[in-house]
Amino acid sequence: MMSQLVRYAPVIPLIEGGRPRHILEVGPGSEGLAKFLTRRFVGAETDFSDYTGAARRPSAQMLAVRADGAALPFAADAFDLVLMIDVLEHVAPGARAGIVRECVRVARGTVAIGFPAGASAEAHDREYDRWLRARGLPRPGWLAEHLAHPFPSTGEVAPALDGARWAALDNAWLPAHRVVMRWEARARGARYSALLADLLAPTAWDWCSHRALTNALRVIARPLRPLLRLLDRRPAYRTVIVVEKARAREARPC
Repeated sequence: MMSQLVRYAPVIPLIEGGRPRHILEVGPGSEGLAKFLTRRFVGAETDFSDYTGAARRPSAQMLAVRADGAALPFAADAFDLVLMIDVLEHVAPGARAGIVRECVRVARGTVAIGFPAGASAEAHDREYDRWLRARGLPRPGWLAEHLAHPFPSTGEVAPALDGARWAALDNAWLPAHRVVMRWEARARGARYSALLADLLAPTAWDWCSHRALTNALRVIARPLRPLLRLLDRRPAYRTVIVVEKARAREARPC
């Protein structure tokens, strides 16, 4: 859906531009990155059910590994790119630093960690929860977990980066995020949102198996994709911290 595509918008250029050979996504659910890019990657996840209560088959593009983010079963410097998008807010504050350190440990290049951040994002989710209840709509499992703990912050994450160079990016302009989430809360809106996200996704469709009309629509929609980055502005729902671990090593004095 569009909310998911916007979530991955800041990291897609890291893959298309940097062309990392080995990618790890921590906490991808059953699809994660595979929903929008046709790239092979490793997915480390404790539960691939996507809040459905039943096991789901992971994407064919993902080498699924059942693992705890605080103890990743990979060697240090094993991956060119490590992603962890919208995971930390599901974790108790005391356990967050350990997961961040593990992401940095197994990366030799870039780490991208995204999370809803700050009081405005937390207020949005509480408002969204009230909006759903007022209309008799079900509360998603992810939302219940969001509301169980205080939201992460850049100040909380930065000390766990162990001195690596990093930059913080704004993601998901709050006014637009509020509209999209309410649109997707209803079945019809969710279907249209999923269709639009598939059309705008960089390489989500198999050009050999989809109809000519679908491929033509993707070509028409492609120039609109850069407009997603216009939503990366304040006030933002999400912060994405990008760590350049390799550059930090090069910058250290001998």
